Amino acid sequence: MSLGFVTIGSKVESVYKIDLYLILSIYEVVQMPANLTPQYLEVEQKYRAAKALPEKIAALQEMLKVIPKHKGTDHLRADMRSRLSRHLEQLEKPSATRSGGPQPFNIRKEGAGQVVVIGLPTSGKSEVLNALTKATAIVGDYPFTTKVPNVGMMSFENINIQLIDTPALTYKIIQTQLFGLLRNADLFLIALDLSADPINEMATIEQILSGWGIGLLDYGNPSFDSDEGVYKAILVIANKCDMDFRRKNWLAVKEHYGNRFNIVRFSCLDGTGFQRTKKQTFSGLNKVRIYTKSPGGTPQYDNPMVINCGSTISDVAYRLHKEWKGKLKYALLWGSSRFDGQRVGKEYLLSDGDTVELHG
Repeated sequence: MSLGFVTIGSKVESVYKIDLYLILSIYEVVQMPANLTPQYLEVEQKYRAAKALPEKIAALQEMLKVIPKHKGTDHLRADMRSRLSRHLEQLEKPSATRSGGPQPFNIRKEGAGQVVVIGLPTSGKSEVLNALTKATAIVGDYPFTTKVPNVGMMSFENINIQLIDTPALTYKIIQTQLFGLLRNADLFLIALDLSADPINEMATIEQILSGWGIGLLDYGNPSFDSDEGVYKAILVIANKCDMDFRRKNWLAVKEHYGNRFNIVRFSCLDGTGFQRTKKQTFSGLNKVRIYTKSPGGTPQYDNPMVINCGSTISDVAYRLHKEWKGKLKYALLWGSSRFDGQRVGKEYLLSDGDTVELHG
């Protein structure tokens, strides 16, 4: 390595030393070996061999997970994140990359949240949708009855939650399209068939999703590293619990997965689990319902504002109108306050059912 310097004045030596130190430091970082492990190189080969976008995305997420993290891999990790971002954009906006016509898997979110019902063939996903909403999805006792998503609105108290029945995860024809819908969803309802082998079903579902870079949030893993993929909140529906001989499978599901996931016994025939499923679905969305009122007015309890848990008075004000961002001074609060009509500041954290009166 040859270095050339032009210096002016009497501090030639000190300037030379400073410049030499800086350039050698940069050179050291650029030349630092990545020390890539055999595990990483194996996953990289998987990425190069992948043809479908879900496979590429899953491989990139695994590469980010196993690559050594030091200065020598900074540029490589940045490049992988850039590629991952491009792949996700391509996958989640299929209308921009495909010919015109209906896009049944590109479903706009509505209501308090978007909840996707997933599972294996004949697990009763369409029955669950029909039971919890007024949808009329086709129900059959043969595999892959559902070819495209079916949408319904599930009522819970004074809000509606969007529920989407999807084709079986093993239906390979639609997997690339389904992947984008799953990544965009707020919550998964996983349907297990108690009349079959629910333990194996759950293991298969986790394996398929893991292969796509989608993990499941559980009691022991409430957070995640964004480099390791996408993690989704879930509610497990132990479906077809209406016959006595299925109690053994229900107890097995509780034993295997009860310490990881929220599980609800469910029957489309006798209504078991309907209300609990609705309540736990809303809870899983991590949202709160907020009511607003004008001075001297009354709240509209049939039309709450649904916002994320952890939202503040300022967030509510901005949702109502952007002009509140500059003029909001305080609010009066009914609900989680120490007393009705308590004056609270802009950063007060809101709870489900709070009523807010804004003042500028």
